[in-house]
Amino acid sequence: PLSKSELICRNFAQLVMQHYIDTKRSLDAEKLQITHAHLCTTVKQITGKTCVDIISSMVIMDAKSQLKSSQLSIQNISDSLNFANVSFFGKYFKRYVGMSPLEYRNNG
Repeated sequence: PLSKSELICRNFAQLVMQHYIDTKRSLDAEKLQITHAHLCTTVKQITGKTCVDIISSMVIMDAKSQLKSSQLSIQNISDSLNFANVSFFGKYFKRYVGMSPLEYRNNG
């Protein structure tokens, strides 16, 4: 059986998968009936990663997948992931991947 902390992490991961496209790029800890601080501390203890890192990895994984497996424009991919604009998407992607979305599509 899972410990209470492991259960919180599993439920958090499920919520991330369902809601990572939401515009806030954050999750409401109340959905897990715990405080934000408790969620962040528990996730960090169990996974070694922050909540933001986990959400960002899902967003980046989806972006990479769309860049490689579709002919959608970068603008359309940015829109599908609910970024405010394509410029912000480009900066966000580059921060986590080290290259622009176009560079990734062509060379990544």
